[in-house]
Amino acid sequence: MSCINVLQGTPTKLFFVAANVGTGAPRTGIVYTEVSVSFKKSTQATFTVKTLAASDFTENGSGVYEILFSATELNTLGSFIYIVNSNFTLAPPAIKQFVGQAFIESAATFTPGSITLSTNVLTGNLIDVQGNAIVGAAVSARTMSAPTILGTNPNIGGVGTDIISARTDSSGFFALEVLQKAIVDITIPRVNYRRTLTVPANSTDMLFTLP
Repeated sequence: MSCINVLQGTPTKLFFVAANVGTGAPRTGIVYTEVSVSFKKSTQATFTVKTLAASDFTENGSGVYEILFSATELNTLGSFIYIVNSNFTLAPPAIKQFVGQAFIESAATFTPGSITLSTNVLTGNLIDVQGNAIVGAAVSARTMSAPTILGTNPNIGGVGTDIISARTDSSGFFALEVLQKAIVDITIPRVNYRRTLTVPANSTDMLFTLP
C-alpha cells in the first residue's frame, strides 16, 4: 500500500499504478470511465464511491495515473484510504486492485529555511547512433509522491508536483536534482525515454544504470 501526506481541505492528486491481472504488465491507455474509485476517511465506517470526471483523471505513462480528490473529500484529519478497480467497460484483461493511503494533516505555519531536503543528482549522457553528443535535449522529472518532510515545531513541508527540467550540454551531459526517496516520472523525449522510479537515498547516481 502506498502512503503519502496531504494537507487538510486541499484538492490533491493521488497516484495509482495499473497492472494487468495475470502478467502484471503496466496498463496504459485507460480512461476515467473504465475504473471505479472508492475512498474511506478516518471518520467513516464504510467506503464512499467517488464520481469521476475527465478532469479528475490523468495518465502519466508506464501504467501510472493520478486521481484528483476534492477539498471536501479531503476535509477530515487522519487516514484516507482509496481503492481503484477496473470496471466492466475496460477491455480484458482487468487490472489488479490498487489500494492507496494518504494521511491528512492540518495546516501548519511553515518557517522558510527550517527544512533541509536531501536530494540526489541524476546524471547521464545522450549520444546519437553515430556516437555524437545530443546537445540541448530536454530532460524532465515530475515528483509524483514524496516522503513526509518534517521541520521545527514541527512544521510540515509539502513538495509540489512541478516539473524539474534540465538540458544536455555540448557534450550531451545532463544533471537533474531530485528529492531522495521520491517517486518521480522522468522523460527524455529526444530519445523516447520514459520511466517512473523511486529515487535512491544517494547524493548522486547515473540515471541509466539504476535498476
